[in-house]
Amino acid sequence: MVQPSPDSSIDNSINAFKRRIGCLEEENRELRDAQASVPKIRHNFYLSAGRAIRRLVTLSDHVEDLVSEADRRSCMEQVNSDGGDPTSHSEDQERLYRNYQELIRWIPSLKSDLAAESEDYEVRLIMKNVSVATIFMNFWLSFTKLNKGADGARGDDAAGLKIAIVGWLMSSQPTPEPALEPRHKTGRGFYHDATARLICPVDYDWSNPRHRESIRNYHPDYLVTADCWPFFLYRDEHYDPENPVKGLFKNTLLVKAFKHIFTSPSSADFESAPDDTDNDSGVLAAEPPLKRRKGPSDRRSRSHVASLIGMKSVSPRAIAYTAVQLRFALSSCTSWRVIDEDFNYEAFYNNILTFFEECHTERDKAEIAELLLWWNRSVFGRANMSAYRPQATGNKSVASTLRKRQERAVGSGSFTVVGRHAAHGRTDGDRAMTG
Repeated sequence: MVQPSPDSSIDNSINAFKRRIGCLEEENRELRDAQASVPKIRHNFYLSAGRAIRRLVTLSDHVEDLVSEADRRSCMEQVNSDGGDPTSHSEDQERLYRNYQELIRWIPSLKSDLAAESEDYEVRLIMKNVSVATIFMNFWLSFTKLNKGADGARGDDAAGLKIAIVGWLMSSQPTPEPALEPRHKTGRGFYHDATARLICPVDYDWSNPRHRESIRNYHPDYLVTADCWPFFLYRDEHYDPENPVKGLFKNTLLVKAFKHIFTSPSSADFESAPDDTDNDSGVLAAEPPLKRRKGPSDRRSRSHVASLIGMKSVSPRAIAYTAVQLRFALSSCTSWRVIDEDFNYEAFYNNILTFFEECHTERDKAEIAELLLWWNRSVFGRANMSAYRPQATGNKSVASTLRKRQERAVGSGSFTVVGRHAAHGRTDGDRAMTG
């Protein structure tokens, strides 16, 4: 038998090593590609998640400004923990931090991602790794994607509502004359009575010729600013100066705009009619189930914004955002801007949040709770009411039964494990010593 030469054995070994090296290099490339794809996946996620920001968090703030305020507070808290004086915050800083808290509420993964990036930065800094700059790049890309998604959603909502509002107004009686153009806004605002009477401040009377002329001529006594509520916020566009809260934020057009944005355009054609009479007793009136009337565009929607962003109940910020979008759709302004002549959309948005969120008395809190209940019934119906008005279960029969059992256990001097319906609202896994 012919023995292989030493040279051929060496060649075979070299070829085997080359094949092994090739396999390792391929595995290395796959690992690098997989590692590189992680930031890309996260950035695509942020682009999608950012679409909730304008709708549910803030009208125009950039994400990096909210995160910077949270970082500033974290640093100040560290200083104060070492014996420093408590730090006071400006009104704008308080607003930014509240917005940051809402941001984390709707995009909870952002907080952990920011913490992970910070830890990665510290590790790389200790190791003197030259790729530390990529950490800052990832921060920047994440914020950019979030802001892009946020502004993109606002633009999409504005474009859709610009067309939808014309259909709603033109289907009303009497039909507005001249006809409104759905794809152009040049004839809207105070240039058309149908839109002007809706965005006219409740402090003025659009049916009064002198008021109309003064508004159109920008008379200093008749400026249209965010300091006045527009008529489209009130039920049936009726304002009672003796009771300015009556009917506020119960306008049918406002609800239709909300549905168009959050529960699909087709759902806005279904008119829900909950009992909207003022009920000072705080008890819901016993009314038959909601009846819905089909609209002209009755079709199944392929997307549901509220479900995509995890919104199960109507929030004040969603109402404020809708009011801004509706006001912009009714105006003659052709491109989005925070300040349109004398009207400041940011101030308008913040005034609505103040109305809903800054309640100083129990009566104010009860009125806002009833108003939000009205909104949820108007948008989501009466089904699944527990999603937006959780029921107090402490005085229900199940809790009473378990409480009675616990009392007997106390009398016998035994120990027991109580469930989520136990006395005083304890949750699953809570352990009570009853002896």
